[in-house]
Amino acid sequence: MDQLLTAFEGASLGFWLWFVPSFLVIWFVPSLLAVFFNRGHLKLIFLANIPAGMSFIAWGGCIVWALTGKVWQGKKRQTAAAE
Repeated sequence: MDQLLTAFEGASLGFWLWFVPSFLVIWFVPSLLAVFFNRGHLKLIFLANIPAGMSFIAWGGCIVWALTGKVWQGKKRQTAAAE
């Protein structure tokens, strides 16, 4: 842990200008995917995504939730059309 802190202390401004936006984009990938695939649950996915980024399992669950929005909408339409 001390090595990591030492590395961050010696980091230049250029590193931070690259690292922070990249970190945030990766952290909020489920929210970005929800914009395109599950807009109906975007707010909930965004709120769940904030703490979920600290757990790979929860973060993966948010990705699955974000990607399954249009799939479930299509299934509901098929079921309603069949009836």
